[in-house]
Amino acid sequence: MRYAFGCARPLYARGVHPRVMLGPEDVTRLRTLVRKGDGLKVMTALRGKVRRLVESVLTAPDLIEMLLWKKRKWNEPGILVRMCLDDIALVSVIDDDAEGIEAARRVFATAGDERLAANVGLSATAFDVMHPHLSEEIRTAFAKREIAVMRGQIDRSRKQIYKTPGGNVTLGVALAGLPALLALSGDPGVESLDAERSELLSFYEAVLHAAINVDGYPEEDTGYGTGVTAWLVRAGEMLRRAGIYDPYKECPRFAKFGQAMLHFVQPWGENLANTGDHGADFEDRTFALARLAKETRDPSLLWLLGTLYYTHGMVHPENLLPHHYIEVPLRKGFRTPAAEASLLVLPELKGEKHPSKLKIPTAFRDRGRGLVSFRSGWKPDATFVVFDGSQRSPAGPGHFHDSCGNFSISALGDYFAVDNGRYNNDQTCHNVMLINGKAGRSLEGEWACNYHFGRLTEYAPGPFVDFAAVDSSHQHNCMWAWRRLGLVKGERTPAYVWTVDDVNLANDWAEFWWTLNTSPENTIEIHGQPAPNQSATIKGWRSGNLLDVHFAIPRADSYPKPHTLELSQDVNRAGAYKYFTDMEANARAYPRLTDQLHGALYIRPRLIAKIAGYNGKSMAVMLPRLVGDQPAKVEQVDAVDNSLAMRIEFPKAGVFDTVIWAFEHHILRAQGIEARGDWCVVRRATRGGKVIDFAMGDGTSLKVAGQSILRPGVRPAKAAKAKR
Repeated sequence: MRYAFGCARPLYARGVHPRVMLGPEDVTRLRTLVRKGDGLKVMTALRGKVRRLVESVLTAPDLIEMLLWKKRKWNEPGILVRMCLDDIALVSVIDDDAEGIEAARRVFATAGDERLAANVGLSATAFDVMHPHLSEEIRTAFAKREIAVMRGQIDRSRKQIYKTPGGNVTLGVALAGLPALLALSGDPGVESLDAERSELLSFYEAVLHAAINVDGYPEEDTGYGTGVTAWLVRAGEMLRRAGIYDPYKECPRFAKFGQAMLHFVQPWGENLANTGDHGADFEDRTFALARLAKETRDPSLLWLLGTLYYTHGMVHPENLLPHHYIEVPLRKGFRTPAAEASLLVLPELKGEKHPSKLKIPTAFRDRGRGLVSFRSGWKPDATFVVFDGSQRSPAGPGHFHDSCGNFSISALGDYFAVDNGRYNNDQTCHNVMLINGKAGRSLEGEWACNYHFGRLTEYAPGPFVDFAAVDSSHQHNCMWAWRRLGLVKGERTPAYVWTVDDVNLANDWAEFWWTLNTSPENTIEIHGQPAPNQSATIKGWRSGNLLDVHFAIPRADSYPKPHTLELSQDVNRAGAYKYFTDMEANARAYPRLTDQLHGALYIRPRLIAKIAGYNGKSMAVMLPRLVGDQPAKVEQVDAVDNSLAMRIEFPKAGVFDTVIWAFEHHILRAQGIEARGDWCVVRRATRGGKVIDFAMGDGTSLKVAGQSILRPGVRPAKAAKAKR
């Protein structure tokens, strides 16, 4: 299949169909490709899927009634036919299947029926493929309907599209007519559509720059955002083939989308991390990632394509439909959906490379969305962190979460700190600090968005420690609320995560809840008495490995009344409780509780560290550990007032780390360390105390036991020779 700029111009000039996504020569080529190898595997599965849909059309007593979207369910037989009309058309034409062609013809013959006027439209790309097999009467009726719908959508969109071009509903309506424009332009009997083309192109450009952020991450996150952007890739390739617009050249962020999503895949592959108000799904990933991989020469995107999978049941269990959402294994570790999209890029579904084989950075930031991902490497047991600044744009309203400061952690093959996905918009649903156990700006149980945004304030990846910081004051509705996060990597220990919180409600006593929501089948165990010395261990369900969690609070003499710390756990629920009658029933609808991870987490365990004091200053360290390994020895150590320090000893590795945070004064002093800066992490050998590695924030010098320590790889400057 050809996707070079302007490659379909001769087809448009001669009035030849198909032309929008492929040409007649591509259909001929596909007939050869599907006879063996990967093509045969995809086509065999696709034929089975299409056969069921064709039979449902041919046996329908009233086809119009079947095609109506009456119950507003995605698994209705008629809606499945409409959603898969591209599959039916292309498979039937490739196979020259009379029954399939007749079924598609019958569907297109309904285009003139008034009962369908206000319902979901018919696929213009399927019409383009079926064009030679349709009567003039059907073509005319389809063109009349689609042009009228297109113009109505353009009229309705003019006043809104430039204000909120990143919202899935707004852009979906505004751009819905684009495939029809390309399928119908220049056909006999079709009036000029030049004015519509100009306006739709302007809409498309506005959408590209709003729905995709500056570094490639979609404004509406995984689920909505990935689905929207995948469609924008498809629309972009239509325009590119026609020689109208090249999004790769005109919109640099468009080409960055694939790499952005690569940085949110779980270490073991298979799924993306949840980051927003939908799920970890990626509809139509095949066409989008294959085209981006080809145009950007990035084989890691093909690996991403092959490791992910999609089913609408990931978010809504009633749509699991294993006979409909079929993933075709082409080889070990690589699968693609049984869908028309897999045929369109069939020659490109090879040559994938795992990110570990390529020099791909392990840290990522999208400056628009304020979202960060860190990982200790690209191996399946790496530690992977997503840190959310909750920066949002008014251009994409509708699914905003109060998630500033939220983090998720996967490590050693387990998912420990989770993002709770759909219906969890409120602060209480995220891994953030809660003031007095409540949301700063509660949504009162509604499934709604909150328009108080957060801000990513720092992003500093490094060879030993990756660091980022956010300001969530608006969402907390308090004097200030700042969170900092570090990922300590190194080579001798599993990479671990620390957070430092600085929250002030009103210069007065309050209870600050440090919270961590974990996977539904993970377990939490709390250790130690009395309370100030408590720690917790989370056991993962995937691999049985562990995450140890320890805390530090201000020293007892820092304030008139000492801070206190007490750990507890509960079962947390989705925030949109007014939207549901029974959270447990929604959770049980999934085959197993952990399947909620891919969509909406209705119920899940939560670890809570209740820190009472005049402010919420605290440090937490989260240490992944293989089951059976000895836990690290962790203790809070003496430090300068208004700073926190922890010593973490790894007996098996023979090293210990000192993590110090200074809140205002920049004096980092503990455990023989003397430095100036916001923070430092120093790794030393347990025997002898030799400094192995270190990292600092906003600092340049470090002394350990009175000796100046240079950054690794930095040589001391040679003293200048004295002149005689």
